[in-house]
Amino acid sequence: MEQIKIKGIDEVIYFTTAKCGLPIYVWKNEYVKSFYLSLNVNYGSIHTEFSIDGKKYKVPDGIAHFMEHIKFNVDKDTTANDLFDPLGSDINAFTTFKYTSYLVYATSKLKENLNALLDYVFNPYFTKDMIKKEKGIIASEINMGKDQPYNRLYFAFNKAMYHKEKYKYLITGEVEDIKKIELEDIELIYDAFYHPKNMFLIVTGNVNPYEIEQMVNDNLEQKEFGKYLEPKIINPKEPKYVVEKKIEIPFNVEVEKAKVGLKIAKKKLKDFDDVKLNIMLNLILSNNFGDSSDLKDELLQNSIITYLSASRFVLSDYIVIDVTLESKILDEAIKRVIDALNNLKMDEADLKRKVNSSIATLVLNYEDVESVNNMIQSYLVYYKKLIPNLKEIYESITLEEIKEVIDSIDTKEMVVVTMKKQK
Repeated sequence: MEQIKIKGIDEVIYFTTAKCGLPIYVWKNEYVKSFYLSLNVNYGSIHTEFSIDGKKYKVPDGIAHFMEHIKFNVDKDTTANDLFDPLGSDINAFTTFKYTSYLVYATSKLKENLNALLDYVFNPYFTKDMIKKEKGIIASEINMGKDQPYNRLYFAFNKAMYHKEKYKYLITGEVEDIKKIELEDIELIYDAFYHPKNMFLIVTGNVNPYEIEQMVNDNLEQKEFGKYLEPKIINPKEPKYVVEKKIEIPFNVEVEKAKVGLKIAKKKLKDFDDVKLNIMLNLILSNNFGDSSDLKDELLQNSIITYLSASRFVLSDYIVIDVTLESKILDEAIKRVIDALNNLKMDEADLKRKVNSSIATLVLNYEDVESVNNMIQSYLVYYKKLIPNLKEIYESITLEEIKEVIDSIDTKEMVVVTMKKQK
């Protein structure tokens, strides 16, 4: 078993691979009583087109989320809840654009919980009746989601930003997409993607890594896995231009909302890897739009906004910056945000403060079993590896590099999506 030392933080993550090919990551903390398990599949809502041995497949939007739902069925009369309720555990699952995760949180009976997790996820029990029943349940969920203002705002923003990227589509799919899902589609997705070699297990808490490895092998050796089909995701080529620069959504909201976003060609920043680029963008956005920023303080003090946040999304060919705000004077608030995007700033003192704050947060994350699990999950999904030298990367960032990133951020391809009260 490999011990991966987290540099500068005095933490260790244990790594091994089960005999069937499942990667296992374990973080041990003797000072907590709980543990957190996540069994993750490298399959999300955007992975609807793929090839196997040169043959191309296209499945309906929303199928990754649909699979997450029906995976809770163990057999005709048993669900995953029936396995975990007697153990006193909390279980959940979620689907994102890029992966699906099955979760267990508990304070005792580690072996029983781990076995139950492996048993129900690695259980190809699907029937036509089950799929028919689930369609109605998920259709209701989709319709309820459309009544949530931030959900509507987010996907309207994505549709204005992306021409071909699958991020423009609901993770759940539309109701019409769900109607198209058949038993054969579900079986294809399970066979292609729910293979140990396309998944990873993370265990964090008061556990013994070597015992975890033995438990996993003991369980999975009792199961049969076919050959890994090695599906290849077919990714669309996204144009550098936005689809639509301004959209207004009439909606029944108490406080009006907006998203202001930029689509920026990444080629100017080819000298930075995605890890460092993500960090620098986060520092810049935090400095200009975060809780301690001059802009947010001023806008709150003058009652121009009630909420402000900013995020970044680094893809293979471009970067998307997304500023979200709530305001009772929406047009003025948007104007101020656009002005700030055109005049991003950071000096040496700002950089030092933001770096120190980020490192402190990184250290504090290692006090919580869920935070560490989520952190490992993010590294593996977005970078395909752990980042053991994150503290060193933060400390290596120079003001010159920050300014180089700021200079590359232009506002030519800007999207403004507003959600205003229905008249």
